[in-house]
Amino acid sequence: MIKFTVFPHLRQNPDERANPYIQNFISSLNRKGEAAVINPPHKNPLLSILPVRRWGDAFIFNWPENIPDVKYGILQATVAVCFILVLKFSGKKIVWVLHNKKPHANGHTKMKKFLISFIARKADLILTHATEGVEMIRSQYPSAACKTHFLHHPTVNRLPVAPPADSTIMYDLLIWGSISRYKGVLEYVSFLRKHPEDNLKVCIVGRCSSPALLDELKQTAPSGVSIIPDGLSFEELGKYITRSRFVLAPYCPESILSSGILMDSLSFGARVIGPEVGSFKDYAHEPRLRVYTFRQLEDIAGIVSRHKEEPVSLEDYRLFLEENNWQNFGDKVIKLVKEIL
Repeated sequence: MIKFTVFPHLRQNPDERANPYIQNFISSLNRKGEAAVINPPHKNPLLSILPVRRWGDAFIFNWPENIPDVKYGILQATVAVCFILVLKFSGKKIVWVLHNKKPHANGHTKMKKFLISFIARKADLILTHATEGVEMIRSQYPSAACKTHFLHHPTVNRLPVAPPADSTIMYDLLIWGSISRYKGVLEYVSFLRKHPEDNLKVCIVGRCSSPALLDELKQTAPSGVSIIPDGLSFEELGKYITRSRFVLAPYCPESILSSGILMDSLSFGARVIGPEVGSFKDYAHEPRLRVYTFRQLEDIAGIVSRHKEEPVSLEDYRLFLEENNWQNFGDKVIKLVKEIL
């Protein structure tokens, strides 16, 4: 049995709606008995992996470049670097999951660049959910190209058995999920105010990262934009997707590679519009899916106009989702780790 240590493994409060990626990742490794994740959750994820009794055969690091943003971040980043050197000396294997081209949050730029370069050099295996991630490693860290692998961002099948009876379209575009500045929502709302001729009905649903950002959105939004500053359950999300022509991810393209918003939207059979980068660009070329990309915000209204009646095949979506579910993802990760042990 392969023992894994996963970072970050955060303790979650019952009332929190946290990103389920890590918990799904852990479940996918644990499910068959071939592997086990041995570090428990902790309020400080670095403290979850430091004790020797929690050292697995392989350490999986997600978003290590974000460590400088937490409390005492520079100190924690320094500890993490020293810790990885100790792990390498001890013969442990390092797996890095590359999620973004660069951290979304500003600040500590030099330290973050160092952490990315450091983990790229020290990792025994690099996984990324976008082919652009493979290209990024090949161009910036060519010596690490041979250990870099593309695996689809895993998801689940939430497709309806049949199209819902009540599917009245209320919105052209649905923007959902937690709203942060790097996601480009404010920029798109500002664009709509300046271009009323687009005449799009837009619904924005999600908690804002700050009250100031919510106030800016409300003050900027034209009449065709509805803002609902609440978190969504997946059941509620399915209803919003049914009432919308497209899900829009107006992300700023500088940092994004893969997107949980994209995969969760596809899990409901949504048509999705996103920037021409990363996973969005990959899936725009996947014939079973309806994913469309824009290079500039001016492109979005045209995409809606041209493709709003384009049908979605639930069977094609189902095949794609089952091929790339969490169970298959866990099997692929275990297989790749076995090859380096």
